[in-house]
Amino acid sequence: MSIQSPLPADYARISTDECRRRIAERKAQLGGSLCILGHHYQRDEVVEFADFTGDSLKLSQLAAAQKEARHIVFCGVHFMAESADIVSSDEQVVILPHLGAGCQMADMADADGVSVALGELAELTDERIVPVAYVNSTAAIKAITGRSGGACCTSSNVRGVFQWALSSVAAGGAGAGKIFCVPDQHLGRNTAVAMGYAVEDCVVYDPAQPAGALSADDVARARFILWKGHCYVHQKFRPEHVRSVRAAQAGVRVVVHPECPREVVALADASGSTEQIIRAVAAGEPGSRWAIGTESNLVNRLARRHEDRFVRVLSDAPALCAMMHRIDLPHLLWVLDRLSAGEVVNRVSVDPATAGDARRALDRMLAAGAAADLTPGR
Repeated sequence: MSIQSPLPADYARISTDECRRRIAERKAQLGGSLCILGHHYQRDEVVEFADFTGDSLKLSQLAAAQKEARHIVFCGVHFMAESADIVSSDEQVVILPHLGAGCQMADMADADGVSVALGELAELTDERIVPVAYVNSTAAIKAITGRSGGACCTSSNVRGVFQWALSSVAAGGAGAGKIFCVPDQHLGRNTAVAMGYAVEDCVVYDPAQPAGALSADDVARARFILWKGHCYVHQKFRPEHVRSVRAAQAGVRVVVHPECPREVVALADASGSTEQIIRAVAAGEPGSRWAIGTESNLVNRLARRHEDRFVRVLSDAPALCAMMHRIDLPHLLWVLDRLSAGEVVNRVSVDPATAGDARRALDRMLAAGAAADLTPGR
């Protein structure tokens, strides 16, 4: 990932109101040649200018659907901009307002490590191992996944992707005996349990240890091999938060993201992606109570949108994604100013060979059915 150079000094002196005015002016000037995508975890003032908002799956679909916009400004993090570049046309340019907006989970896995892991695991079992790469991963890892006959997934459709991977080739699946889930162990474990498997059907591959610290017996008993990675935001939610909010709020419905640790998901009423959580709260009754275990910007936005019901972040302290927070109005204005002047800055581009292999994995992700509703807790 590239390093973000400092903004020109005059951008630090622009007031918020002036930033808003100038961004609106640039959007009007650029017209249909520009499309701004905003992830749900972005701050409100950035989301205000997004043409479309969504989670990783929705934004990937929207990026692929853009046919007229020549410039896609992605207000998210680096791996999302990479995915948008892969699924968009060669004539389109993807821009990330702040090149330092990365993802610590994605950084927990690297392409060389995943290649080594697949080789090591193949020596421990004769069963077919199919990689499933969470969309929160680099383009290089997506490319390895595509070359290995695997697929990407999001938290909206991970169950559908797992079912595809485990289905026979004759039935249109990947014919996997085992799934290698990279890089979030919690998403893999929680999905496996939701599908009726036991926690014991999962083992963790530790990339810092030879053969992931796994034996042939460990691999033999496992259906799901989970890379040792996690989202630091969703790690903030603990079992004691669930117990505390239930004690304080009678009848509260606890809903968490499947990136949360297993013990939190087990205590929650349900789990789901950001889009699934948004739909569930919107469908709730006036007066209903919700404690939600995911990023604070999204939860606080839901609370303001649904003032007739009680909505709060599950934890007592904010759960903010510092990487998403790097996208702000001055950086957004700067890239739009440069576009208006005919200059592209902060372009995110994936080389054609990597993009071609990664596209296979992303196409399988986009073809997989996404669940509309939350997954009941278990």
